Amino acid sequence: MAVRGYYSETFAPAGNSIGQYDDAFFIVTKESMTSWNGNSDPSRYGLRPEGGRFMARLKPGCWWFKPLIHRGRYQAFGQGDNPVTVERIKKDGTVAMTETGEFGINLHLGGVNGTSSEGCLTVCPEQWSDFRRTLNQVLHLAGLKRFALILAEGPIN
Repeated sequence: MAVRGYYSETFAPAGNSIGQYDDAFFIVTKESMTSWNGNSDPSRYGLRPEGGRFMARLKPGCWWFKPLIHRGRYQAFGQGDNPVTVERIKKDGTVAMTETGEFGINLHLGGVNGTSSEGCLTVCPEQWSDFRRTLNQVLHLAGLKRFALILAEGPIN
């Protein structure tokens, strides 16, 4: 589960921010729940340099993700061939349009000097290895090849 803006009171200005690890990711099983700092927004709003489309932000909902290789470089998780709905965000933060399909929305390692997201969900670098190892272990022990990622708007009071 991911909650957008969960840690928003920790950051200034208060409220969900782009370019910050102010979202919470939870791995929930029957036996335990762990939490992680993450990001579920693009690092910036507006047009993407390539393709002329607005940056994507995963719409709240329940989406199927699975282990995969992010950009051919390292193991991460993502939509694979499972459609998701994204909001295309203008520079002023408003939604330009909503569309459903396969956009390469992944859950991967974030950057040190930014969240490194063009619409993906990212985990802060200090926590990524443990997050990835924990999620892989949960999937393995449960015999699962994919998992439901639930994204909610926060903060939850």
